[in-house]
Amino acid sequence: MTYLKPALALVAAMSLSACLPGQTTTTVATPGQAPVVVVDGPEVAPAAPRENSGDVQGADSLNGTWNLVKSQCGDAKSKGSLKIDGRTFTFPTATCTATNSQVQSNYTSTTLGCSGAPNRQVNISIKPGIMRLNEDSTTLTYYRCM
Repeated sequence: MTYLKPALALVAAMSLSACLPGQTTTTVATPGQAPVVVVDGPEVAPAAPRENSGDVQGADSLNGTWNLVKSQCGDAKSKGSLKIDGRTFTFPTATCTATNSQVQSNYTSTTLGCSGAPNRQVNISIKPGIMRLNEDSTTLTYYRCM
């Protein structure tokens, strides 16, 4: 039984090396211990980098410019604009910082600490290109500006 385990390991290593091209098998023997079989595989190139510009946001990212009226996305004076950058929400009349958020099943409850306006508690849900911001009984639909 003692000779069977090293023999099985050697057979397994040899059969592996036969299946995978470019591999070499080395047996290391230490006096008083069973030989160890080392299988060296071929060199593997690192993963090729994927091209991705830094501006592309994932579909679930809030970062970017939003507007209540999709056709007013390019209008800097639009009263329905909203710019989100990380934790900063810039509305036309106030700048707010997300101070706390809790993920629920289909929305995220967020506390916004605002300058120039009272603090706000909003529920945010997002779909590709659309963000719904619910505050008390008011729901606003924002469209992502490209």
